[in-house]
Amino acid sequence: MGFFEYISQHWYAGAALILLVVLTVFVWIRAMISGRKRSEERERIIAEIEKEKALRKEFKDIDESTFSEGVDDYRLVTGLCAHVQQKIENEEDMNAAFSLLSEAEKYAYTLGYVFEDSKNGLSEFFRANGEPLLSVSAEAVDKVIGGEFAEIFRKEFIMLDENDETTSVDNNALEILDESFKKLLEESGKDIYRKAASYMRENKKYFLD
Repeated sequence: MGFFEYISQHWYAGAALILLVVLTVFVWIRAMISGRKRSEERERIIAEIEKEKALRKEFKDIDESTFSEGVDDYRLVTGLCAHVQQKIENEEDMNAAFSLLSEAEKYAYTLGYVFEDSKNGLSEFFRANGEPLLSVSAEAVDKVIGGEFAEIFRKEFIMLDENDETTSVDNNALEILDESFKKLLEESGKDIYRKAASYMRENKKYFLD
């Protein structure tokens, strides 16, 4: 008896065979997608590491040219953050070393983290960091940037402050604030980064000494 003749006489066997083929193709497609996603994620992580290495190298030693108007505003702030990080990271007590920094250095350090860690939502910045960075970041945002940026930042700071037991996390409100923050950066990101960079340029003496 031929294969197709057998299948025609035993329809359930044919149905089982078709189901097996469909499942095999489905599993194969899922494996392909999963493998591609893992590869893309690995490449993203490697790219981030290389980007961080380049930033640290560029801003390890700084001079007057570091603060020129030709330097991208966002890169200046995140670069100075990396510069300060290298200055204190080998200290036995980083918090103590941080407390000895000038206000400008503290603000550069914290604003750099604010900008970098909030790319996927401002709430991620608060969840990824602790004190004393959080309290100083609130000061920096209020003093250096202000406006709607500071208003949204202040609301999320209060909501996610682990030391404030009077305020609970409202996930719906937090999601709305994150969306407002994302929209603000899309519409006014350049102006926000310009304010931060201008402050750094005005206080460059604290980084050059």
